[in-house]
Amino acid sequence: MTDNVPDVLTTQQAARRLGLSVSSVQKLVGRGELTAWITPGGHRRIDRAAVERLAQARRQGAPAPPEADAAPVPASAWDTVPAPPAPPLMSRAAAAAAATPGAAVQGLRVLLAEDDPDQVLWFRHALAAHHAGHRLIVAADASQALILLERERPDLLVTDLVMQPFDGFHLLRTLVAQPEWVGIEVLVLSGLSGDEIAARGGLPAGVSHFTKPVALERLLGLLDGAWARRQRAGAK
Repeated sequence: MTDNVPDVLTTQQAARRLGLSVSSVQKLVGRGELTAWITPGGHRRIDRAAVERLAQARRQGAPAPPEADAAPVPASAWDTVPAPPAPPLMSRAAAAAAATPGAAVQGLRVLLAEDDPDQVLWFRHALAAHHAGHRLIVAADASQALILLERERPDLLVTDLVMQPFDGFHLLRTLVAQPEWVGIEVLVLSGLSGDEIAARGGLPAGVSHFTKPVALERLLGLLDGAWARRQRAGAK
């Protein structure tokens, strides 16, 4: 392999190389048939050599992977993908649980609006590392998020801005226009810069924005803050 050829592929690149859908490649990773890992920025990378071996086997007449063209993997199936080792961190929620054995620590109801499966997986790992029993609900775009906002009434909305067909700007404009949703905390995680966001009309007042990739330690701190505010509100 030459120095000009990367030894890793994205999920989309692996799908094109194998002639499969992205969801099929995700299933191959979940079953351990392709070696993959998650970068600190939350992106999946797949071993190119493993992809080439599978491509060669298919050219030699090996059957296509089962369910190659089945529907996309449901969100709960992401838990089958091995997570990277968690760093030695303890959140406030975990510390509270450790300090009061037997006491229930109420986790957050978190709605994540994100259309990138790798980012969804990374966020699941982050919530697991927070050790507070959070409940995660995932929406693939703004229209799904609005339905889930009404149905689930989450404590925290975490949203990307660039999604199709309805983006995060549409979601936030709709959310702030509804008085009954005023208590929902909002966190924006986006690859857009501050200038790019301003050029699209900016964000509503009170919405926190952090540029991807967000370090796990930083995200745990943000979750700590949201959790602590929710605990104080519940104690009133």
